[in-house]
Amino acid sequence: MPARFDTGLPAAAGLVLPCCSHCGRVNYPPRELCGACLADELVWQEVDNLGVVQACTDLHYSLEPDYADHLPWRVASVVLACGPVVLAHLQPGIVEGAEVAVRIVEDRHGNRMLVAVEPSGAGADWLASIQFKECSA
Repeated sequence: MPARFDTGLPAAAGLVLPCCSHCGRVNYPPRELCGACLADELVWQEVDNLGVVQACTDLHYSLEPDYADHLPWRVASVVLACGPVVLAHLQPGIVEGAEVAVRIVEDRHGNRMLVAVEPSGAGADWLASIQFKECSA
């Protein structure tokens, strides 16, 4: 049976992350207090989804059948232009230092997660091949 998990990410067409109403800092992962000023006024807002791959690795084993069929599976840390570093599934062929667009997607079980794809939109075929779909508002 596939795992269900809750990342707290909303079903949104753009990249939506918690932003502090007091100081403006984008906070990720989601939390109750701002990581910069400790204010508790975090509001989910659309942010700049462009970033740079800081580091990436290939996973060669998965307990999840949906992922096992697509090994090796690439994951990366991405420094977003809006500030935070996120962990994301990485489109094959993208290397460290490359510019990417980070998007919220759902797998076929409704789990939401982040993916990093080419900014040109060339990742649509890859997303379809692994049965991920981009979220829409």
